[in-house]
Amino acid sequence: MKTIDKYLKFKEMYKDHVVIIKSGNFYYTFLDDTYIFNYLFGYQRRENKIGFPLNAKAKVKSVLNRNNVNLIDDDYAYILESKNDNAYQNILRDAKSNLLVNNMLKNLMNKIEIKIKKEEANYELIKEFVDEL
Repeated sequence: MKTIDKYLKFKEMYKDHVVIIKSGNFYYTFLDDTYIFNYLFGYQRRENKIGFPLNAKAKVKSVLNRNNVNLIDDDYAYILESKNDNAYQNILRDAKSNLLVNNMLKNLMNKIEIKIKKEEANYELIKEFVDEL
C-alpha cells in the first residue's frame, strides 16, 4: 500500500488529527496536514506532501501537543489524548491564512523590487504610499 493510501485511510477515521505515516527513515503527511506542518515547523510543502526524519517525532509530538492538535501515526503509537479543546481546525485555518498572506507579501515584494531597480525614485513613492496606509 502506498504511503498516501495509508494516510487517506487514517485520515478518514481521524479527520481532526494530524496523521503521519512512516516510510523508511521518514514520516510523511499530506494534504491539509501539510499546512499545519508548514505553519508550526516551517517545513516546506512539496506537491501537497511534507516529510521529516524519524528523530524529529518527539519534537513534532511536543509542538502539536502544546498547540492542542491531536496526532496519530500509522502504528497508533502516538495517539495524543483526544482533547475536547482540539485546535486542529483553528490551527488549519490560521495556517492556510498565514500561507496566503506570505504568498501575497512575496509577490508584492517582488513587484516592489522590480519597480525600485527600474527607477530608484520609486522607493520614495512606494514608501510614502505605505506610510499613508
